Amino acid sequence: MVKLIFNLFIIYCFLLKTIQSKDIICESCFASCKLYRDGSFDIKNCDCANKEICYGEACYAKIETFPDEKVATIQKGCITEVPGGLEGCYHNGQTESTHCYCTSDKCNIGSKLNNFKANKLPIVECCDCSESNGNKCNEIKCDKTCKGNYCVADLEGNDQGCGYGIPRLAMFLRMIDYIKWQGSTICSRYQAGNTVINGCTCTSPTGNCNEMAKMREYQNKNVILRNLDNQHYCYSLHQKSTKPFKTNVFKKSETCEGQYCFFSITTTELTIESEEYHDALTSSTNFIGTTRPYYEILAGCLKVDNDEKLNIGCTREYNGSKNNSTISKQCICDSHLCNYEYFVEMYSNTTVTSKIKALAESSGIFKQRHRTNKNSQVKNDSIIIENSNDIGFSSTSSTFGCYYIFLFVIFYLIIGIELI
Repeated sequence: MVKLIFNLFIIYCFLLKTIQSKDIICESCFASCKLYRDGSFDIKNCDCANKEICYGEACYAKIETFPDEKVATIQKGCITEVPGGLEGCYHNGQTESTHCYCTSDKCNIGSKLNNFKANKLPIVECCDCSESNGNKCNEIKCDKTCKGNYCVADLEGNDQGCGYGIPRLAMFLRMIDYIKWQGSTICSRYQAGNTVINGCTCTSPTGNCNEMAKMREYQNKNVILRNLDNQHYCYSLHQKSTKPFKTNVFKKSETCEGQYCFFSITTTELTIESEEYHDALTSSTNFIGTTRPYYEILAGCLKVDNDEKLNIGCTREYNGSKNNSTISKQCICDSHLCNYEYFVEMYSNTTVTSKIKALAESSGIFKQRHRTNKNSQVKNDSIIIENSNDIGFSSTSSTFGCYYIFLFVIFYLIIGIELI
C-alpha cells in the first residue's frame, strides 16, 4: 500500500512539473558581422547559437544593420510574449531594423526564420514632410508623398512620413493583435518628465491618411478629450545613467494625469566601435557592433484613442541561463501611481521588496484614492538597494513542495499504521 501511494505521488510530482514547465528554450547571444552592399549580411558569423540559452514564453532575434559602417548585429534571447501577436520577422519602423519572434524550442535561428528576412505587409501611400528638417508642411494636403507599410504623424514636431513593418507605437501599447487594427488609425499621447510623444499611425488603403489637419482633429477628440472624468495620476520621470538605478531615483519625479500609467526601462545600449589596422602598405578601419550597460527609465502617463488597442501588464525581454538579465521591460497599468510598483518588482529580494511596499504605502505612494494638485510634486521615500537582479522563475520551489508533501504522506502513513 505504501509503495503504491509513493509511486502515485512520484507520478503526480512529475506531471505537476511537466505542466508548470511550459517555457520554451531560446538561443541567448549577441554577434556582429559584415554587411554587404546589397543589404544582406554574413549570416554564418552573425547567426550565433549553442552558446547560452534562456527559457521563456517566446524567443526573439533582433537584427540591426548599419550601411555606413558596413556592419550588422544580431541579439537573441527570451520574451514574455509575441509583440502584436505576429510571429516571424518584420521591420521595426525602418528597413535597417528587423525583429523576429517565435514560439518553439530554439526557433530564433536563421534556418527557422527564413534567414531573418522580413515578411511583407500591405503598402500604403503617405504624406511626407518634416518641419524639424526645415521644411514648411501643408496642414490640409500632401505636397510630397512616400510609400511604406504605415503612415506616421508626429503632432509635436509637425512631421509626417512612412514607417516599415510594425509600428513601434503598437509595441509600446502592448497590442495583442496588430493585424486586427490594419486599415485604422492608432493615436496616443504619453509624457515622461519633459519628454512628450504625441502622434498617430494609420494604414488606410485610400492613402494620405496622415494629413496633419485630419490627424490633429482626430487626436484632440479621441485622445486628449476622451475619458476626462476617468484619469489616473502617475509618476512622471525620464532618467538616463551608465549605472543601475536605485529606488530613490523616483525622488526626481513629478506627476502627470492620463488614462493609464506606464513604466519602461532598458539596461543595454547597442554601439558601433572602430578597429584600425595598419601595416607597411595599407591602413584601414573596420567597425564592429557591441553592447554596453546603459540604463534609461521612462515612467509617466498615457492616453490612447481606444482602450482595446492596449493591453495591461508587462512585456519583458531578457537573456542569460538564469533568466535574470533584463534587457528591457515595458509595463502599462490603470490605477493611481501604479507605475512605481513595476520599478520595485525589478528587485529579487522579496523581503526587502515587501519593506519597500510597506514604506511606500504608509507614505501614500501606492494608494491614493483622491485627486491631488497635479502641479505638485509627490514626495518619495529614499530607499536604496544594492541588489538589482531580476526575479527569475525557479523550478526548485515546486521540487521542494513535492518533497515536503512526500514527508507529510510518510508521516501520515506511520501514524495511521500505529493507530491500526
